[in-house]
Amino acid sequence: MGQMTLILLSVFMGAAGQILLKVGANILGEFDFSLNTFFRSIWVILKSPVIVVGLILFGLSFMLWVKVLTKSELSQAYPMVSLSYVIIGVLSPILFNEQLTANKVIGMVTIVAGVFIINK
Repeated sequence: MGQMTLILLSVFMGAAGQILLKVGANILGEFDFSLNTFFRSIWVILKSPVIVVGLILFGLSFMLWVKVLTKSELSQAYPMVSLSYVIIGVLSPILFNEQLTANKVIGMVTIVAGVFIINK
């Protein structure tokens, strides 16, 4: 697999992990992280299959990223991570009924343009 493929796979897996964490958080609802309930709250979080899958995707994304870093220049590869903001920005209105504003669209277009310019 080429470096760009590994980079994009890592970015997509990280974004998918973030989306699953949001789905899991919505399922869990609010909980307390006070000293008295900290370990119980951690246990509740870790019992959520959606959250566990999200964490696994983050872990796999991390492992791919380390592989990427063995062969890529950090200054060229790292800006690609910002594409996760675009992925999340596009999917959040669809999956979570979040508002897609003009400012968000302008920001996402700017990110894509910046990544393109850096990798040109």
